[in-house]
Amino acid sequence: MQQMRISPCCASICGSSRAPSASPSLSISIRSRRSTSPKPDACWGRGSLGLREPRNDPRGNGANWNDGVNAGSRASNWNNAPSNSNNNIGARGVCDYPFTASALLTGARTDPFTGGQPAGRASANTILGRGAASSALRRNPQPPHFSLGTRYRNLFASIIAPANLREAYRRTSLGKRGTLGFLRFKEDAEARLYYLAKALERGDYRPAPPREFLVFDPKPRAISALSFEDRVVQHALCLVIEPIFDATLMPRCYACRRGYGTHVGVRAVQAELRRQLEYGDVYFLKTDFKAFFASIDRARLWREIERKISDRRTLELIEVFTPRAGTGLPIGNLTSQLWANVYGGVFDRWLVAQGALQWHRYMDDVVVLGGSDWRSMVSLLHQVEIFAEREMHLRLSRWMVAHHSRGINFLGYRIWSTHKLLRRSSVVRARRRLRVFDRHGDAEGRARFLGSWMGHASWADSHNLLASMGLCARN
Repeated sequence: MQQMRISPCCASICGSSRAPSASPSLSISIRSRRSTSPKPDACWGRGSLGLREPRNDPRGNGANWNDGVNAGSRASNWNNAPSNSNNNIGARGVCDYPFTASALLTGARTDPFTGGQPAGRASANTILGRGAASSALRRNPQPPHFSLGTRYRNLFASIIAPANLREAYRRTSLGKRGTLGFLRFKEDAEARLYYLAKALERGDYRPAPPREFLVFDPKPRAISALSFEDRVVQHALCLVIEPIFDATLMPRCYACRRGYGTHVGVRAVQAELRRQLEYGDVYFLKTDFKAFFASIDRARLWREIERKISDRRTLELIEVFTPRAGTGLPIGNLTSQLWANVYGGVFDRWLVAQGALQWHRYMDDVVVLGGSDWRSMVSLLHQVEIFAEREMHLRLSRWMVAHHSRGINFLGYRIWSTHKLLRRSSVVRARRRLRVFDRHGDAEGRARFLGSWMGHASWADSHNLLASMGLCARN
């Protein structure tokens, strides 16, 4: 008969000083689980950070943020965390869908229609580390792996954790080190972060009235600028919840996402156009929504938010910046661009349900590439108008169904299968700005503007344009 070997920790529980010797054929060990929730009051010493170091899971099976290596379809769940237990916990496994949150956030643009497994997974508490792990995270952030069909709770402790607030303060400071708000906050930054965490913990945090102003380039827009302290809170919130919602977005949504952007979107449209031309003619639908941020129905948006988050404290903090009732999101808030993407995700999923797989969206600008039948694009346009008005309370601003030879006007470029050109309006504004700089003799402002604009122009076939403007093309 085989004997059972008891580990030393089990022997101490049973009151025995020595574990009996046994055959190595069967081994039972009992490990105590420590709570992963940080205690803010005990974490504000110099150099201390709020969460434990992440544990690497060699199997990649950790599907839940508070279970680590003990969750997944190929791992035992007998010591599962209480907050994640239910009557069928053994069947809750990691998401095996090839297009994961890790691929989204690291820039590994794996197409879900062609498959491909992104490298590297981590549990959600690897958002923050301790000591050297935190500095390594800032240099090379490793995204968490989020299950696409899960509602998340117990997030608030991670939001107000000292490490998270310090990282939020660092990100808020980027590009703001000459502003009065940063200089005031920097005088006693550690104390301000501490009292900010206490105010969030008590639930009596309220943002200051924002500074509102208008910009007129290229069209009038109302901008709402929060104070430095309130931007720190928004960064702390988004550091925790943004990866959760980013995992729900489609791979052809390019706005305000790590590893994506305007140039990625333009290259994707041109590459798709070239692929379709190998099989025949191509027509396209180009459209955008009128006053997108100002027209977002917040009640509809909150249904999307509550599909992913069930933590009451986190929802209350979100509601401080984004009320449930009313219409519109303020331009200039960090949370607004996240919620605009989440709201646009409703439209993305509807397009996929209609069978329009070759679409590309950047916030409210949408391009759909069809086949040689232009009537199908016109029919899709009518369906888009009906869905946007009924389900999202949005109206189309401009639309166009045209042959690809017209060039696809998208994200500041006119796109053909063989080349890309800058949009005419962009060139006109650039010439106007250069004349203003020359008139006022502002050489420094002219150099800054040219550094930005020529970087944009270098992604197009712009050699002849830059030569006509007397500018040297960048290599």
